Amino acid sequence: MASLSVEATMIPPLPTPGIWQAKRCPRVDVPFPELPSDADTELPSWRTGLHSDWMLRLGETVFQIHKVLTGHGPRASAFLCSAFTTGQQLAGQATCLGDGDSPGFRVHETDLSHILPEQVWPFFSQALDYIYSEELVLNDENAVPLLRCADALQIRSLFLRCVEGINEILTIPSAPRILSDSVSLLGGPLADQIIKATSDVIAEHFDEYEVESLLRLPPATLSQILRRDDISIVHENEIFDFVVEMASSLISSGRGDEAQQLWQAIRFGALSNNYMVRAAQVEMIPRMTLIWSKVLNRNGNHALQALMSEQCLSEGWPIPAPPNPRKPFKDMVCAVMYSVDTDARNDQDVERNITAATLVAEEIEFLGGKAILENIFARPTSVRDSPDSGIVMEQVDVAFVLAPWTPSEKRISRLINFVDQGGGAVLLSFIGGLSKGVWRDLEYEPLITGKVGDETPYEDVYLSSPTFASLDVGTKRSQDTLSRPRILCGVDSINGRRRIKSTLVEGAKVLAKWSDGQPLVVQHPEKNVFSISQRVSRIFELDDDLGHDDTLQLVLNVMVQAGKEAKRLRGLRRVAGARQGGHSDATLTGGVNVSL
Repeated sequence: MASLSVEATMIPPLPTPGIWQAKRCPRVDVPFPELPSDADTELPSWRTGLHSDWMLRLGETVFQIHKVLTGHGPRASAFLCSAFTTGQQLAGQATCLGDGDSPGFRVHETDLSHILPEQVWPFFSQALDYIYSEELVLNDENAVPLLRCADALQIRSLFLRCVEGINEILTIPSAPRILSDSVSLLGGPLADQIIKATSDVIAEHFDEYEVESLLRLPPATLSQILRRDDISIVHENEIFDFVVEMASSLISSGRGDEAQQLWQAIRFGALSNNYMVRAAQVEMIPRMTLIWSKVLNRNGNHALQALMSEQCLSEGWPIPAPPNPRKPFKDMVCAVMYSVDTDARNDQDVERNITAATLVAEEIEFLGGKAILENIFARPTSVRDSPDSGIVMEQVDVAFVLAPWTPSEKRISRLINFVDQGGGAVLLSFIGGLSKGVWRDLEYEPLITGKVGDETPYEDVYLSSPTFASLDVGTKRSQDTLSRPRILCGVDSINGRRRIKSTLVEGAKVLAKWSDGQPLVVQHPEKNVFSISQRVSRIFELDDDLGHDDTLQLVLNVMVQAGKEAKRLRGLRRVAGARQGGHSDATLTGGVNVSL
């Protein structure tokens, strides 16, 4: 029997789990539809318009946006979210987007032209950038417009960032722009807080502004700042000078009618005599207003004030500002230190100098400061010269020293330490007094006075003539000071009659001169020390021959400047100390704290 041969066919076994297999080439390869992004940044962007499903209109400009990104998330707009969910009611209209014959899809549109003021439109793209990518760079130009966007469109995170940013960028240069934008764009408590903060900055640093930098402010807003008691000026003449320049700028730009609000902010009764003459030449100011203002200056007679108000209203001029004093010495502590030997035989000299010191102290208090009066001449056995007596100089900003007699050594040591720590000192420089001893040897006295020969005749001297010869409204006195404010503001005349000679510490700066060229006010080259010539000492008595002059005003002006410099120097010391101690200086110029 023949044998049967069968060829077996091998069948491959089924693959077991876990054994690698060759991957077939995919037939369909579609990427996940990511949100459209900017080609350069690869971040979601509204600028490309890809897959946009909504449009916003501002005038002729259209912004194509995505509902998901603008209506949801931590930077979402509650207003736009409402527009998306409400649909056609808030959409305004639907637009069909397509390419050629393709049908495309419909995109709804919301018109924001009546919701956001036109002043905000140039900054709206920055608000969208923030919503999409959290990109935000705030400055004085965009801070308030973006805040208005955030308020109107209910973007909470942007609102809080803008408020925080305004606190950070609110400085002397930026305050006018932020204030003017807040007045025109904002309202309610939000506007009130920002307007107050920016107005405070401008008032506190008013003497550092030029007219051009405040032209953008509405006259009504600027007038409110000019009416403040605490505005940073030395004398009312500065307000007059400012209004003259501002009114001229308004007239040249066709806005002359707006200048009346600024003229009404001046306290005419506080002007110096020369400036009253200048004010009388301004046609917009009623003459009776000037007369009544002078009569009522520093006068609390309510009956006269009522008559003045009635007279002003009859002339179409609103009731002028009250005769309250400005406060150039606000938040300033002043030591008035006189060195007088009360046991001296010449009772007239003693009384005159004590009266002079008291007059300075009273005027400082009247102008908003705190004055501490002390006699720093003390005999060794006197209780007043004990270590525990005397003014605590660490609490003082500026000291006025009237020293015809040499002060005690302890007081001189305290005064030296006070100046070394940045304190301001204004000296009435006498022959003798502080012009000898350790104070003189260490060159703390910038003006040294000395006697001349007995054969030298007496000579009447006056404040050197100003640089202008007329009293035209457009003229303005300038003074060779290191910084504003001008120390001769409000000083029309200074009289003197003394036979003395003067020498200066090397590098000292002469700020004002007598008519014979001798120095009147001198500033120390390195220290916060000012000297006023002894020739003015007679002004504190109403001499029949010389008459009353403006030396008291000069002393006050120099004290204000020295006090401000002391605050600046001590502020720098505190900042330097904080940095050395590892602490950051978080002091802000102004503050805004509002909620959405």
